[in-house]
Amino acid sequence: MLTLIVLIPLVAALGLLFVNKEATGAIRNLSVGASGLSLLISLVLLLRFDTADPGMQFVTTLAWVPMLHINYQVGVDGISLWLVVLTAFISFIAVYFSLDRKESLRNFMALMLALEAGTLGVFVALDMVLFYVFWELMLVPTYFLIGIWGEGRRIYATTKFVLYTLVGSLLMLVGILWLSLIHFEATHELTFDIQTLVHMKIDPAVQFWLFWFFFLAFAIKVPIFPLHSWLPHAYVACPIPVLLILTGAMSKTGAYGLIRFCLPLFPDAVESFGLLIACGAAIGIVYGAWIAVAQRDLKALVAYSSISHLGFIALGVFALNGEGIGGSVLQMVNHGIIASALFLIVAILEKKMGTRNLNDFRGLSKAMPVLYGMFMLITLAALGLPGLNGFVGEFLILMGVWTSHLLADLSTTYVLMGGLAIVFASVYMLYMFQGAMQEKPEKLPENLTDINRREFGLLFPACVLVVLIGLYPKPFIDRVAPSVESMLTVEKTLNLHAGEDKGGHH
Repeated sequence: MLTLIVLIPLVAALGLLFVNKEATGAIRNLSVGASGLSLLISLVLLLRFDTADPGMQFVTTLAWVPMLHINYQVGVDGISLWLVVLTAFISFIAVYFSLDRKESLRNFMALMLALEAGTLGVFVALDMVLFYVFWELMLVPTYFLIGIWGEGRRIYATTKFVLYTLVGSLLMLVGILWLSLIHFEATHELTFDIQTLVHMKIDPAVQFWLFWFFFLAFAIKVPIFPLHSWLPHAYVACPIPVLLILTGAMSKTGAYGLIRFCLPLFPDAVESFGLLIACGAAIGIVYGAWIAVAQRDLKALVAYSSISHLGFIALGVFALNGEGIGGSVLQMVNHGIIASALFLIVAILEKKMGTRNLNDFRGLSKAMPVLYGMFMLITLAALGLPGLNGFVGEFLILMGVWTSHLLADLSTTYVLMGGLAIVFASVYMLYMFQGAMQEKPEKLPENLTDINRREFGLLFPACVLVVLIGLYPKPFIDRVAPSVESMLTVEKTLNLHAGEDKGGHH
């Protein structure tokens, strides 16, 4: 089942290359059909998932490179389950949104489907080499999608994005090979199986280097301050459909990597550097929100707000407790839904008004009452109003930080910084909403109309999920919590053994 979720968009992407580029109907049908089928299977996966089992489910293992013991091995647990469903959902919305594209539709859709397959693959891979292959597969389509179809300083943005990501990827590759070598020296068995490697004890001095090799790759992708500078350029240059996947799903691969690899593999290093990394995440929360207040380009405003929200997710991860990590996983889903909806609204406004400059928008509510209602709901979710999904994730994260043993020395400071960012979020989100929708209109286009049925269909699912998760988050948390607790048990056990080893030396 997991193989189908990944394989269908990948095969469709390759298949599109053999379709006549003039056959736009066939291209649209194949693209929407593949992405929709992948989403449908992910929903079946969600329904069949056993909430009582904290381990990996739906595992498939096939020999890939037997000589090196590299396998095609995929599976999901409560941590990756929601991210798979989120990626399939966001990708379907992005592909559907791209249907009215007239320029190079075939190539654009093929790259979009390849990007979806790569992102899904990262969340299901249980072999480190397979994980790395999917990790790199995300980079290639993104490079072409921004470089060819982007806007503004797209070449600069693409180059910066690729350089940052490539450096992190190469460091991670070195870390994967080194990790496997350590296991081979200890057991005389070569393996790249993540589930096997996370139970391995690693010397604290070696953990120091391995941790940074993996951490930098993931921190760049999140991004965590000060490794964030590629994001605003890439987001502003990025076509909106690509941006939906980039912010809605691909940015979550970094936080997922921190949870899946860094926490269980390198417990001593996490204990040593967790406070420092949490400081970077907290600075990013306030910095992103503060810079967002000053933006007039709506795309840039949402981009900087993403730095702030992604900082919340990283901070929750390094709280190193069930509330913090569980809140981070839930907030990954929440941010994916909210940020994608905001970028869709920006695209709709730009299409209707011919500009993204907030200073040119006034009083759109009378001409666009349906969009007004949806925009207001998403805005309130983004600033964390109780009863909507944004509140649940942020509350769990702040509670996790407050009760964190790892962050105990600065937990109060980090919670206050998070609270300050929420205040800033209220400023920039309400300023964006009120500036565009309310006040007296100065001059509106004569033919300005409300959103059509297709645009309503794109935004409606996000509005439903915002309310549903906010009012009843239990089904989401119930699936995440057992896997988080299981991962923390592994991390604590390894940390305890490492402490005994160090005590023995003294």
